[in-house]
Amino acid sequence: MNQLTKLVPELRFPEFDGKWKQDPLNKLAKVNPRNKELPDKFIYIDLESVTKGILVKEETISAQEAPSRAQRVLEKGDILYQTVRPYQKNNYFFDKDGDYVASTGYAQIKAKYDSEYLFQFLHNQNFVNIVNRRSTGTSYPAISPSELVKIKVNYPTVLEQQKIASFLSQVDKKIDLLTQKVEQLELYKKGVMQKLFSQEIRFKPDLSGDEGEDNGEAFPEWEEKRLGLIGETYSGLSGKTKDDFGDGDNYIQYKQIFDNSKIDIKDCGKVELKENEKQNEVKFGDVFFTVSSETPDEIATASVYLGETTEPLYLNSFCFGFRVNQNIINPFFARYLFRNSIFRRKIMPLAQGSTRFNISKSSFIKLKIKIPNLNEQSKIANCLSAIDQKIDYTQQQLDQTKMFKKGLLQKMFV
Repeated sequence: MNQLTKLVPELRFPEFDGKWKQDPLNKLAKVNPRNKELPDKFIYIDLESVTKGILVKEETISAQEAPSRAQRVLEKGDILYQTVRPYQKNNYFFDKDGDYVASTGYAQIKAKYDSEYLFQFLHNQNFVNIVNRRSTGTSYPAISPSELVKIKVNYPTVLEQQKIASFLSQVDKKIDLLTQKVEQLELYKKGVMQKLFSQEIRFKPDLSGDEGEDNGEAFPEWEEKRLGLIGETYSGLSGKTKDDFGDGDNYIQYKQIFDNSKIDIKDCGKVELKENEKQNEVKFGDVFFTVSSETPDEIATASVYLGETTEPLYLNSFCFGFRVNQNIINPFFARYLFRNSIFRRKIMPLAQGSTRFNISKSSFIKLKIKIPNLNEQSKIANCLSAIDQKIDYTQQQLDQTKMFKKGLLQKMFV
């Protein structure tokens, strides 16, 4: 069966039939048309301005101060296709008013038919795979415009193009809305954390009276304690070689700690221990801190383990553990205590180094922090956990919608 006999999509609107056509990109669009004169002032779009189809940065500059790469004068309906590291899919459909100019790091594509259809087609994984194969370079693989225009595009009638583009744009709108909702919830959580840990807002005891509170009117003042008095540090795995990893028991990896305030056991790596080998085991409520980072503002990033410990669980060698006294620190509260901006500002000055920064356990345990009593800790943890649940639910919706879109791109195109 040759390629032309396959030009029928797996998923199609019922009113359309027949094979699609196939032509190289330069038959369906003008790529990098002759440059127009730059406006006196314009918004410049460089390769850092677009992330996953969203314009995240707008910088207004004058023609006199513009870099030499500022050459693509944009019009509505233009497609910006990132030719450097195209696998990132940081392409942009331009539909704005005003003067905008893009970097030559993008190919400027002007569709002859439906530009929104063409934009969606360029994100089909089959097309992306062809682009990747024709790209050159290792660290920064790129495809030349002369190669890009040769790649074949499959397309139906203009009416079917419009129907496909309209449907997929509705899915994109849902993705955009969910993305914005996640960002807004994250921002809201950040603001609530700032107010809670600065004590700008305080919880009050329940009317029934939390244990240890006086008449239900107010929680006691937060107490300043040295970290060495509220917990003990321990080291991660030691004496292991690369041959020990890949099978065996779970161990918590550096990236898990850096990326998340709570450890998910499903993301753990595997490490094999010899018979009678002694290593520190992780327990419920342990907090982990990264020992080393490229910048001081990332040092001692924290995460907490809140799962069960029915099987052995270990910690990677590039982090240290902190076993809190749970009569002083609620582990669910610790998840937020060691990630809030006030604690971060205290810990960052402890970073030592020039090209890479490190923190020692000895300097860590000398640090003093203010903490509320356990009842107030519980209220703070419950409040922030409720926000996290909303964030997680919305993120799941976003991930599912993105997977739905990915499936559509595979099935609605050929």
